[in-house]
Amino acid sequence: MQAAPVLPPKVNASLFRALKLVPGVRFIAGTEDALHRHGLGVQIVSGTRLPIRRTLVLGPKTYAYLGYRQQWHGAKDFTFVFARKVSGVVDHPGERPR
Repeated sequence: MQAAPVLPPKVNASLFRALKLVPGVRFIAGTEDALHRHGLGVQIVSGTRLPIRRTLVLGPKTYAYLGYRQQWHGAKDFTFVFARKVSGVVDHPGERPR
C-alpha cells in the first residue's frame, strides 16, 4: 500500500482480508496522519524490550492509504508520521498526475 499507490480492486480486497488474519493486528478508529486527517489505523506492535508500533492510516470510507505512523517506546519516545498527499497514474516518467 505504501509503495504501490494504485492497486487492482481484487488485490486491495485480498490485502484487507489478509490483514485481519495476522496475529496481533489491531484496528483503531480515529488514527491521525501527518496532515491531521483521521482514518482507520491498522496497527501491529513488534519487539518486547523496545516495542515499536507500526500503524497504517487508511481513509475511513474508501480505505485508501493516507499515511503511516511509527512509534518507539523506550528510554526516549519517538514518533515518525507520514502522509501521502496525492497519488495518481501517468503515461510517462516525469509527468505529474492532474
